[in-house]
Amino acid sequence: MPTPNENETDAPKRPSSGFIPSAGVSTKLKVIVIGLTFITITAFGIFTALFIKKAFIKGPDSGTWGPQLMTIAEELKDRGLKPQAIEHYKKYLETQEVDLHTRSSISFNIATLYVELGKCDDAVVWFLHAKAAQSNAPRASKIESELQQCRSQPKTSQ
Repeated sequence: MPTPNENETDAPKRPSSGFIPSAGVSTKLKVIVIGLTFITITAFGIFTALFIKKAFIKGPDSGTWGPQLMTIAEELKDRGLKPQAIEHYKKYLETQEVDLHTRSSISFNIATLYVELGKCDDAVVWFLHAKAAQSNAPRASKIESELQQCRSQPKTSQ
């Protein structure tokens, strides 16, 4: 029988489990590498979740002034402070993204306030804003008749 070649017996053995050599690596170094790998993966996961939340998910923005502007405008209107109410309604429309129904409703409110102030030309402008936002609004015919009455009245100095 042939005797085994001396080179074959002296050769180091390859690790049998995967590509990561474990022979000659201290346990302390293994723990550190595994710990840092875990921390890196966790940090990447948190970063990804925060990025997705900020970029794609729009939650209620509690830091905006919009809802308060609308509340103030309604309160001013109820207290008879029409010019101030108009100003706050306009600020609300300028600073908030609102759907067409809401935009139409607020524009009708502004038009009505201008009619009550006797500023018919301004009322017509806001009436047209309201109609453009929602052409079939139920309030349109009522406000349109108020506008006709307003425009038929003799102009007074304002």
